Amino acid sequence: MTRSTFNTINQLLWKGCWKSSLALLVGLGAFCQPANAQSTTAVGVARASEGLIKRYDPKVRDVTLVVPAPAGTPTACKQDNKSTNGDWEAYYCTLDRNILISQKNLNLIERRYGLAAIATLVAHEFAHGRQHAIAGFMSDAVWSVVFDELQADCIAGVYMRRATPISLSPQQIEKSRDFLESIGDYSVQERSWHGTPGMRGAAFQFGYNKGSLNACWASSQRNWRKTLEDAPDQVDRAIENAPATIDNLIDRGQKFLEGL
Repeated sequence: MTRSTFNTINQLLWKGCWKSSLALLVGLGAFCQPANAQSTTAVGVARASEGLIKRYDPKVRDVTLVVPAPAGTPTACKQDNKSTNGDWEAYYCTLDRNILISQKNLNLIERRYGLAAIATLVAHEFAHGRQHAIAGFMSDAVWSVVFDELQADCIAGVYMRRATPISLSPQQIEKSRDFLESIGDYSVQERSWHGTPGMRGAAFQFGYNKGSLNACWASSQRNWRKTLEDAPDQVDRAIENAPATIDNLIDRGQKFLEGL
């Protein structure tokens, strides 16, 4: 991609022509060679995806995407020894709400799965930003991160359905699923388990099909923390209603026996 073409894309983005710019970026991918042009296109798609997601979801507008992030990029997570900030990074830092994605990661994903997978990766990382803003992470309350990762896959599916103003083709959806499945694992006894390949693909597909953050249990009205906070009231109501419920069951049982 030439510098003038890239500048044209940036102008389209700033003018708010989201549909045209993203379509142009994705279309250009078919003509790019696996050299500097390829990585430039991947970076363009990542940044376009950032703009679309922020436009759709106010909860992540304060999240910063650093792409491409050179090895050693300073973040609060690196200072806290929670990341090496190496050549193969793709993560959300909870300490400063920064997302880092390395050039090598972009190149590998684009080469294997295409530009839609780049957008899916960005969507997954921004999904962690939404989790953080809405209710925090379930891994703070339970042992494994698997619930957070699968929910982020689900949210990513919603972003890919709702934040992107162009419909993905079946092939692009399949490639996005293939990408997420490729980073699934079977380390069920590890705290860092992210879910099996099938679970990750299914979570993304569910989010895409539903197109609803509520369905992913990731809305302000419906999330894991609110469910726990509401649980005592629900238990109290169940206890209050228990006598009437039992009486009703006994009455229905008696009527059933009388009818024999």
